[in-house]
Amino acid sequence: MARVVADVGRPARIASDQGNSGPMRQGGRWRTLLWANEGTGVGRHMPTSSLIFDCVVAALFFACGSAFLPLFMPQAQLIDGVFVGLVTLPLMIRRRLPRTSFVMILVFATAQSWWLRPIGMHDAGLLFALYSVVGYTNRRTGLVAAALIAIPTLSGALNDWWNFIDEHLVHDPGVFTRVSTTAGMTILAFIAWASGEGLRSSRLLRDALVDRAAQLEREREQQAKLAASAERARIAREMHDVIAHALSVMIAQADGGAYVIDQDPAEAKAALERISGTGRDSLTQMRGLLGLLRTDDGSGDQPATPQPGLADLPRLIDEAGRTGLRITLRQTGIEQPLPQMIGLTVYRLVQESLTNARKHGGDHVTIELDRRSDGVDLRVINDLAPRSKRLQTGPEPGHGLHGMQERVAAVRGRLTAEPTGEGFLVHAWLPHTNEGDGGRRDDQDLSG
Repeated sequence: MARVVADVGRPARIASDQGNSGPMRQGGRWRTLLWANEGTGVGRHMPTSSLIFDCVVAALFFACGSAFLPLFMPQAQLIDGVFVGLVTLPLMIRRRLPRTSFVMILVFATAQSWWLRPIGMHDAGLLFALYSVVGYTNRRTGLVAAALIAIPTLSGALNDWWNFIDEHLVHDPGVFTRVSTTAGMTILAFIAWASGEGLRSSRLLRDALVDRAAQLEREREQQAKLAASAERARIAREMHDVIAHALSVMIAQADGGAYVIDQDPAEAKAALERISGTGRDSLTQMRGLLGLLRTDDGSGDQPATPQPGLADLPRLIDEAGRTGLRITLRQTGIEQPLPQMIGLTVYRLVQESLTNARKHGGDHVTIELDRRSDGVDLRVINDLAPRSKRLQTGPEPGHGLHGMQERVAAVRGRLTAEPTGEGFLVHAWLPHTNEGDGGRRDDQDLSG
């Protein structure tokens, strides 16, 4: 059975068994009539404790009706005790089968009125059944039940059933007394219906709040997963840039050292020292990135490794120059502090461009950095590679350009990476923004 919770104030949607077709459809309609409810805690899947409570309520109605019937009606007979049970005991299923419970009590109460059996406290079970069917089904069913309650009410006015009450109110009941009794019973029925409507609305509101809380929890978990995925992607980009750059430098230094080791051992030793320094620096950066991966709760127990920025560009250029690249740096524009994320992005873009130049391009690289009031314009141009250059890291294409695009997109910039007539151009526009860096600034220029 599928349960659909209706929103408060909207037409209720009735739950029904799914998958029935053909000859089973007619039976499915009857099952829908008997079992369809709104909200939770009713129907076949109601808790056992709720069913026990309803049995206790029915037993109390039966006990009170049986005890007070002889006091108010000394002429009561055995058949009157039977009607006490028929009108009260169906309350045991008032939440499991609210429609069935109400119809049973309505039929027995109507039969009691036409049989002219005495009215007692047990007949309040009809009002309680109306309250239950309104509160635990949909609004349409509640309105139908309220209309059906007029059957025993009008029957009592037409066949002298109200005389059992009128004779206790006045000595000589007349038309006015009959009208007053009928009006009083109608008011009681309206109160039972209104109370059931309040119960139904409160139940639907509670279910809506529970569903909303569950939805918010699911959304929170999804947002946390997305944030964790984005952070891991950022760390992966950092690791790629660190490893790719370090390995390309170390390969170039190792090749150069092997070439001059026989003619110039001192230069070969210097190359080995540079390889060692590059490895140590990369290992330090890797440890910082791995520390971020291990700190899942983001508590920051481990000190964060400082991220490179514009102040580190001279060291990067000097290191790349020792691998055989001829690098020209041109800096223009105004001197002003940059957001730390912008400085890191510039550094990583230059680093990846130099790595690609060592692997695929020529030996001359031109870096143009224009610092404007609204952002940074970066151009990295390297000339074409000679035919004799074949330094490759493997047959598969790398992820450097994709990583650069992600970095530029993270700061809402634009990136163009394309071959030109004289070489390869990486052009990035990085607007000033404080998003993602907490407002921190890279206030050092390139002259360090």
